[in-house]
Amino acid sequence: MATPRGKSDRGSSSVEFAILFPIIVALLFAGPQLALWYFAREAADAAAHAGARAASVAGAAGEAGQHAADEYLVRLGTGTITRYSVVEQNTATTVSIHVTAEVPNVIPLPGFSPTVDVTVVRGKERFTTPDSP
Repeated sequence: MATPRGKSDRGSSSVEFAILFPIIVALLFAGPQLALWYFAREAADAAAHAGARAASVAGAAGEAGQHAADEYLVRLGTGTITRYSVVEQNTATTVSIHVTAEVPNVIPLPGFSPTVDVTVVRGKERFTTPDSP
């Protein structure tokens, strides 16, 4: 049976390919990008916990948490984290370590720059007596 005039299917596969190709490419890049982001987030989280642990010890030196987190990230390497910053904030009873890291960009989209942002707050060690609060 012949198709009616003007209702030809010729070229439809080219149009389908042109529509689906960018979606397929995006999905191929999304997997590695997600893996890099997840690894960077776990590394930043572990560094923040290491820094909070170091800074919460009774008698810890100033900036001990920031140095511990920096050391952790330096030992980890910079292949999966391109740039990072560590900020330590101390109060009388708590210490807060904030790690921000940039993840390498695999997806070639303008303006897309994946980052991770982790904050860990931990109570400081202190020794009390039965008379102290």
